[in-house]
Amino acid sequence: MILKFLNETLPWVRKPSRYIGREINSVVKDPEEISLRIALVFPDTYEVGTSNHGLEILYHILNEQPDVWAERSYLPWIDMIERMKEKDIPLYTMESYTPLYQMDAVGISLEYELSYTNVVEVLKLSKIPIFFWERKRRDPIVLGGGPCSSNPEPIYGFFDAILIGDGEEAILEIAQVLKETKGEERETIWKELSRIEGVYVPAFYEQKGRKIVPVSPEYPRTIKRRIVKDLNSQPVPVKKIVPNVESVHDRAVIEVARGCTRGCRFCHASVYYRPVRERSLENILENVEEMLKNTGYEEVSLLSLSTMDHTQIGEIVSELLKRYSEKKIAVSIPSTRMDRFGVEIAGRIASVRKTGLTFAPEAATQRLRNIINKNISEEDIFATLEAAKKSGWRRVKLYFMMGLPGETNEDLEEMVKLLERVKRLGFKEVSASVSVFVPKPHTPFQFARQISPEEAYEKIKTLKRAKRSARISYHDPRMSLLEGVFSRGDRKLLDLIVKAHELGALFDEWSEMFRFDLWEKAFDETGIDPNDYLREIDPSEDFPWDHIDMGVTKEFLKEEYRKALKGETTDDCRWNRCYLCGVCFRFGVKNVLFGGERG
Repeated sequence: MILKFLNETLPWVRKPSRYIGREINSVVKDPEEISLRIALVFPDTYEVGTSNHGLEILYHILNEQPDVWAERSYLPWIDMIERMKEKDIPLYTMESYTPLYQMDAVGISLEYELSYTNVVEVLKLSKIPIFFWERKRRDPIVLGGGPCSSNPEPIYGFFDAILIGDGEEAILEIAQVLKETKGEERETIWKELSRIEGVYVPAFYEQKGRKIVPVSPEYPRTIKRRIVKDLNSQPVPVKKIVPNVESVHDRAVIEVARGCTRGCRFCHASVYYRPVRERSLENILENVEEMLKNTGYEEVSLLSLSTMDHTQIGEIVSELLKRYSEKKIAVSIPSTRMDRFGVEIAGRIASVRKTGLTFAPEAATQRLRNIINKNISEEDIFATLEAAKKSGWRRVKLYFMMGLPGETNEDLEEMVKLLERVKRLGFKEVSASVSVFVPKPHTPFQFARQISPEEAYEKIKTLKRAKRSARISYHDPRMSLLEGVFSRGDRKLLDLIVKAHELGALFDEWSEMFRFDLWEKAFDETGIDPNDYLREIDPSEDFPWDHIDMGVTKEFLKEEYRKALKGETTDDCRWNRCYLCGVCFRFGVKNVLFGGERG
């Protein structure tokens, strides 16, 4: 049925190769020899989903198990969705064209708050009841995981279970439980899953006021984040799937480190992935060689939150260039550190095509950088940019935020002046990207207020004075409003998401698809006021995510917020003393550095 549909439909939709599967390095098994079939779903288009490294890791870990078959699925684009609904075709897997409703389990990646209506669409298109309480024994167990799991409450009703934290070890424990309980009542499966560290089963919790509490003393009051202690011991997907359509990040990828302890107070990833765990030089080189051999890629990306901070980055880059530069295989780094060392490394890996460098000062004044704990000075910024210009770089892009705690109009005026000064250095092109600050759960700024779109538009008027110096782009403040609502939201927002989807909201993270008018109508019809979720929150209040234990204590976050308001900074614990954030001594982990000193 599905193959016949594809043969008839593919000539009439955009990018038909998105939907055919069977890519190089995809895994096909005999269903007769399989005990557990699981679909890993990325709730966005194929090009975006095939770039997701986390899903790729889980795919290969699961498929290493002889009796488990992990397949993939992605959300089709609008034209394909319409045709699937016309012909009553369910969402299917890329490997075997099996409808998702026939799988034992469906795992959905939760990377970004604006994908929540996409999650609803995945379930509806799959013919799986969208709420866990509506599902029967025959329906798949629906799992979630990813950074948004740090506050899962706005989407709690869509999932039977949600994994908090690193998935490499936990996914095998989950698979084992699903095999052992296959065919059992759903509540039996939920109970077994809830015994796995890091697994949150929403059915066993309820909201009282703003707090989430267990419905019975037999369930833990908090769910501890899973943390992989040693990245070197974890497998790398060296047989990376080579997409049929060019993906957003179409290259070989090696995760060189996980975690960052620089401690930017707005940064969710800093908390979600800490502590720092590096992969060793030898491990990186061995895995890169295998991956390039298996994929034919001509570029390898060194993935990390702060790749330039790897204590062996100089040796890693030198060795990769020595091995692969003559073969015309490029090395790329996703972010550049704002110092001369960062420019020097960037120059070595891009000696042929010095197109552009990207930096993230985030704020234009030292006072505001101290508040957010971005420990770089104006001298650092311009010394770095001058070094880049002397090294031959012609283009530079800078990332900033507006609406940060403590921001004044003077900070915006200084951003304009900073961009004018950067332009005077002689770059051919200066560009800047400005987005609204969004308070994230489990960060020191989780207590802070988020500005309204109207306030953001007023700030943009000031920043537009820099248009002669830089090409400035702005993230839609209305998108930021939604992101802020869901970041600090509670269970009441489940109805809002479903209502917005009913009204037609979909692919909200795509600017050409975003319809804020639909969300305004959904807020109105559900009686939810977005301002309730954007306000400054008293640190003594209960939060809807207090039951999710990321390792960092609330006391530490309160202290960091207090320091921020006083303009005090906190050093990186890799190079200075421990600041007792809580992760290492509470969870039995530590920073793992192979170079022994700062890169």
